[in-house]
Amino acid sequence: MEINDIIPNSPSDLGAIVLWIIIIIIVITAIVLYLRYRKMSKKVVKMQENVNTHLNTIDQMKKSKEERLKELTEIKNKVDKVIEEEKNKL
Repeated sequence: MEINDIIPNSPSDLGAIVLWIIIIIIVITAIVLYLRYRKMSKKVVKMQENVNTHLNTIDQMKKSKEERLKELTEIKNKVDKVIEEEKNKL
């Protein structure tokens, strides 16, 4: 194989080589863009989950002090009731 075999002999041969190079570049670019899109979409989903978690935390923090105290009082009453029942069993 000589160097003369690699060099195109006519303009149409050169055009064919350039066409194939362009096609290969387009295919590689499409693959790279597709892989980046997949990676980015996974990041967006993860970021959205983080935002939703953050919003839920903010909603919980906005509960009034009275509501939180009410919930704690209810839990305390339930625990006291369970303790009394256990004492009565003994």
